[in-house]
Amino acid sequence: MKMCLPDSFNFRSHKIYNASNRHGYMIKMTNIIKLPDQQTDSNFPLMKALAIRRSIRKWKKVPLSSQEISNLLWAWCGITQKQTNRIKSKRTAPSACNSQEIKIYIALKNGIFRYDENNHNLMLISSKDIRKHIGTQKMMHSAPVGLIYVSDYSKLSSFLFTNDDRRWFISCTDAGFISQNIYLYCDAAGLSTVIISFVDRNKLHNLVGLKECERVVYSQVVGKSIDI
Repeated sequence: MKMCLPDSFNFRSHKIYNASNRHGYMIKMTNIIKLPDQQTDSNFPLMKALAIRRSIRKWKKVPLSSQEISNLLWAWCGITQKQTNRIKSKRTAPSACNSQEIKIYIALKNGIFRYDENNHNLMLISSKDIRKHIGTQKMMHSAPVGLIYVSDYSKLSSFLFTNDDRRWFISCTDAGFISQNIYLYCDAAGLSTVIISFVDRNKLHNLVGLKECERVVYSQVVGKSIDI
């Protein structure tokens, strides 16, 4: 499959081997895009980012660069400390009991992708452009990037999360932490963003192909600021 993505995304087809078959390996092909390394050396002051944080519903109708997408996704929920035999990995945003139940999907013109934070890759889910379904408000349909917050309820199975009301509360809280990361990065990078609660969650659930144990929490759109 040939794909046209911003700048110079490195598109690769990888062979994934499933050793569950004792008579041989089954091969499955998957489409993976290697993101450029995130940039963590910004000189933009945190206090200034907090001071100018806004929900902005206007943006240029141009795609983000591969570097901007890389930085955006890492700020969203990137790995800051890798998992070891002793400790679980750490991310840029906290989660209840470090459950890390929020999964990250990004909707671009070229398709829907799942962000693999452990390898800083994008994994192709579908070649459909679903950005017009990111929010129910028409103004959101023109955004170059749509972010989808998905909670994996199977990761909230400890005694603290005994029912769906509790799981939903935890998921919304953790998604809020992540959303603020996006706001602050966008302030520093000259991007516009707004979180969206008016979402047809059932439609997005089907379009992304989520499991029964997964729930769409929020969505968020991002674009280049028209003031730059």
